[in-house]
Amino acid sequence: MYHALVAETTPDQVAIAILETIPPSMRAIREQMRSGRAASLSVAQFRLLLFVRRHPGTSLSPLADHLGTTLPAASQLVERLVRAGLVTREQHSEERRRVELRLTEAGDATLEECDTRTRSWLCERLAGLEEAELDRLASALRDLRALVSEGGAVKP
Repeated sequence: MYHALVAETTPDQVAIAILETIPPSMRAIREQMRSGRAASLSVAQFRLLLFVRRHPGTSLSPLADHLGTTLPAASQLVERLVRAGLVTREQHSEERRRVELRLTEAGDATLEECDTRTRSWLCERLAGLEEAELDRLASALRDLRALVSEGGAVKP
């Protein structure tokens, strides 16, 4: 009986594969989401909407940090989206100087449309995989998410 010698996969090899896979994957996903965004939104405004959806009630400082911009620039972006009816800006009930940002129904609908188009695009690409391949991919992604989550670990 012949057993081929198979080199073990090392953590370094997997780290390289992750670093070579995730960035282009995210670029493709972002491009799909941007292609579905309202034509009147800039990329920065689109990113702002995504951040506010993930962090409802956020204030300007975390938003500016996320966008890599100054507070005045973030405030201007917010103002445009408030005027467009996509974001609300309200004073915090206990801290008068703090502003809370939330999506409006129109802002949420704009992002939902982008999400739907992006999921459809991903499903088209995944449709050619066999069930076992989909199961392996889903399992690997769950494991990766657990590994990179704060304090996360993959269960044996």
